[in-house]
Amino acid sequence: MAKVTMKEIAKASGWSLGTVSRVLSDAPGVNEKAREEVLQTARRLNYQKNDIASALRQKRPEGIFIVVVANGSPIFDQLAFRLKERLETLGKRVHLLRVQPDQDEGELTLSQMRQSMPSAIVFLGTRREKLRKLYGRIPIPAVSVGADLGNWPDTNLVSFSLPDTEIFQQVTESLFEEGKDEIGVIMNDRFAYSELADRYLGIQYACYSRNRILQENEMTTLQPSTYEGGYEGLKQLLAKNGKLNAVLVGNEEQAIGLLRAAKDLNIVVGQDLVVFAMDLSEASHYSIPRLSGIKRDLDQDVIHIIATLNDLETKFSNEVPRHQELAWSVEWQDSCWRIETIESLK
Repeated sequence: MAKVTMKEIAKASGWSLGTVSRVLSDAPGVNEKAREEVLQTARRLNYQKNDIASALRQKRPEGIFIVVVANGSPIFDQLAFRLKERLETLGKRVHLLRVQPDQDEGELTLSQMRQSMPSAIVFLGTRREKLRKLYGRIPIPAVSVGADLGNWPDTNLVSFSLPDTEIFQQVTESLFEEGKDEIGVIMNDRFAYSELADRYLGIQYACYSRNRILQENEMTTLQPSTYEGGYEGLKQLLAKNGKLNAVLVGNEEQAIGLLRAAKDLNIVVGQDLVVFAMDLSEASHYSIPRLSGIKRDLDQDVIHIIATLNDLETKFSNEVPRHQELAWSVEWQDSCWRIETIESLK
């Protein structure tokens, strides 16, 4: 017999999923009518607790977990800092869990939840395959930033992401149209976090449209998401292809490292070589030359994440969109001229 879920209890009792979660966790602030009706419904449906739900009943919720994958894009660390700062100004207690490359974020999260039960979880850069382990095992509001999980039926989890496949496909096709057909790619390993696989897919689609194949050993180099990664990445791409005239870069730190390497190699970025980067922040305005790429609005991301967590607590979960797009814009600066055809994206 399938286990009864809190979603089913919410539907049968007429109370929101957030209220059901607070009742079953014995949280304070729930009126007696709601508590009585939810518990009666749980008994009638023969609701059985799992290990996490049992821990939730035994402990008072202690703040919010922010789970960050350490080998993902630096943008996730920046977002974690701003989100933590904002939540703390709202009087929330925040626990930051930084997942190292040799750790499994799903298992780490479950282990931490058995020790200290949060009221909500925010996953930053968590890989899709790791989130699958958590399906149905988190009875509290949760948000994932990075992977598009819009097709998942888990009503406790809402995902945010960029349309990475579309962005990289259109940027690559636009570079081809402008005569920049010797394109290199500097990114982290595509398995490091979910967005990277989507970005590679977009580049592949663009190559297919030109009857080309993405030759990873010739066009790409996998580098850490650091300044050093971008510096070494450009040198490796040039060693593979001396005709290189464009580079797509996975994040801002790699792009700034690339700019330093270009300077040392007497390459004029914006003329000899155009550069388009993802995950730009305000720092891109202070690089020389200034970087073109996709700029993330982290302050808006923080606002949307907190609003979504509140919605998951106060509304029926099916009223909250399963997937939402992150705030972003196209930033045209000195490293790459304005490509009109990409404007259809945003």
